[in-house]
Amino acid sequence: MLGNRTSPGACRWGLVPLRLMVGVIFFVHGSQKAFGWFGGSGFDGTVQMLSGLGFPVSQLFAVLLIAGELGGGVLLLLGVAPRLSALAIATVMTVALLTAHRHDGFFRTHLQQMLLAACVTIMVAGGGALSLLRSRRAEGE
Repeated sequence: MLGNRTSPGACRWGLVPLRLMVGVIFFVHGSQKAFGWFGGSGFDGTVQMLSGLGFPVSQLFAVLLIAGELGGGVLLLLGVAPRLSALAIATVMTVALLTAHRHDGFFRTHLQQMLLAACVTIMVAGGGALSLLRSRRAEGE
């Protein structure tokens, strides 16, 4: 395990904690924005936040944001379409970094940067083991 080679099994299983943790994080954040769970502001608060950031048609963007976070998080947890789910979340994170966090600078956006990097990793490598829907190509690897 500590040698120069990594077994295919280790690669498949190594992605599981990453996929599950990203899924949990975005399930929680999406639930805050959609339902007000976990101390969140709910849908109306999300619309107000986006409006304050200058998003036109903030209700539409709130729906897209919640779909990306909550939907992407649930799908990652289930291992359903992990690459597509990670793409949705990566899009949300990119927009967040360019809008809500644009003045925060490098040192105040580490979490957002790591979540974006984790999503890119899942987009490239897939969801790993324990995915409900795995492609036939992935099964043959």
